[in-house]
Amino acid sequence: MATSYIGLTLQIIFVLFITLFNSFRIYIFNHYSVYPPALFELFLGVTSVLLAGYGLIKRKNVMLSSFVLLFGILICLYFVFVYLLPEAGIPPEIPWLYPEMNSQKEN
Repeated sequence: MATSYIGLTLQIIFVLFITLFNSFRIYIFNHYSVYPPALFELFLGVTSVLLAGYGLIKRKNVMLSSFVLLFGILICLYFVFVYLLPEAGIPPEIPWLYPEMNSQKEN
């Protein structure tokens, strides 16, 4: 199987994990920690980026490899904005994600 298709499959697993299987993800959050789902999602993103990069280097299915690379980078950015910035105490400046923070700034 081509590496780009494996990367695309990993990305489909990522999308399914945060949509259809979100209840399982929340169960893990509540009973264990945030870290297992976070590291699993980061693994999916980084692996798909590496597979897409390999596909681009080998010039195998360049359009699909480019799409997988772009979406893999977005998955890694998702990891940074959802897991790392709030852990550091620095919420991203997206007002609709943190309505309670905006009400505190106005007061």
